[in-house]
Amino acid sequence: MGNIMCKGKAWAPRAQGGYGPFPVGPETAGLAPYWPTQDWKMEDPEKLGFDAAKLTAAVDHSIPMATTQAVLVIRHGYIAAEKYFGGYTATMQHESFSVAKSISSGLVGIAIAEGKIPGLDAKVCEYYPDQWDCADTMDPRSRITIDHVLTLKTGLQWSENWRSDATGLNDGILTSLDTVLARPAVEEPGVRLRYSTGDPALLSGIIQKATGKTALAYAKEKVFDVIGASGIRWNSDNQGRTTTYAGMQATAREYAKYGYLYLNYGKWEDKQIVPMDYVVKTTQSHTDPCSDWVQYMWHVNAPTRLGIQPEPCDALFCDPTEYVDLPQDTFFAEGVQGQFIYMIPSRDLLIVRFGSDAIAAEVWDDYSRGFLTKVLDAIK
Repeated sequence: MGNIMCKGKAWAPRAQGGYGPFPVGPETAGLAPYWPTQDWKMEDPEKLGFDAAKLTAAVDHSIPMATTQAVLVIRHGYIAAEKYFGGYTATMQHESFSVAKSISSGLVGIAIAEGKIPGLDAKVCEYYPDQWDCADTMDPRSRITIDHVLTLKTGLQWSENWRSDATGLNDGILTSLDTVLARPAVEEPGVRLRYSTGDPALLSGIIQKATGKTALAYAKEKVFDVIGASGIRWNSDNQGRTTTYAGMQATAREYAKYGYLYLNYGKWEDKQIVPMDYVVKTTQSHTDPCSDWVQYMWHVNAPTRLGIQPEPCDALFCDPTEYVDLPQDTFFAEGVQGQFIYMIPSRDLLIVRFGSDAIAAEVWDDYSRGFLTKVLDAIK
């Protein structure tokens, strides 16, 4: 791929190169093959291509207003570094917050592959006939598709901004499925991306009606039990519907297993769990690398997504004033308070970081920029 130009400047070298698929797994580094279904294996960081001292410094990276609970750095399928802070241990679970959205996205891909959901163009009103009337063509909600939900383009009334200087009501704090179903449409679906924790709440009823199981039960059967993460818990509302937008609890190693599933393009051992084409489609920029930052419940396109934001910025994300030197194929799940599962296929790299940071999106971005840069700089 040629140089990518944004705002008249070429992206830095590490940000060039585009997307794979790239080879991943122990065999790519000449290591003994295995899958971490039972548990993860550890290896000397030097054998995994790291400068050990630099990697230690990366794991200990911190900034003001950030408090780390757990860090896992995995390369070629082996743990290179693992550290817990503030009394946390490897057996303690961490709250997902919006990390759960990315896991819900994968469940949709599985249900489509099984024929339980006809496709991304299926209308959401078909799954909520008591709330939305598919025959009411005057109501834009009758035209909302699953694709619109996953790409945050439903057009439903919603205001959500986690920046520290944000003003007004943050609808994300009040998210519930019933709240979302009661919201009117303020524009035609597909017109504009509006960051919303409400949109992924709609996936709960879609998955449950399509599969006959709650999203949690479906996830356990199709994913969690298969990858050896049966201890994962997931909240439900007062009607027993899984909170597909948040509310998951898992250990850092369990979250890492889901990340490793995606790093391997949806494959686990000898089984394709999430369709490979769905994984590829949903974890990369599709239109403009200078502005694309989120797709199908994944944060994508790291040079842009973690670029320097203008001040002031009246949204969760504004087009960057400066792009950062991180691999373009980086994608990650993110939750408030600094919860992250980062995947960088071109480096065969998986990183999990959970924390209790201040409620400030600029802090999470600042931490990510510094942390990922230090980890990448530790690769020899």
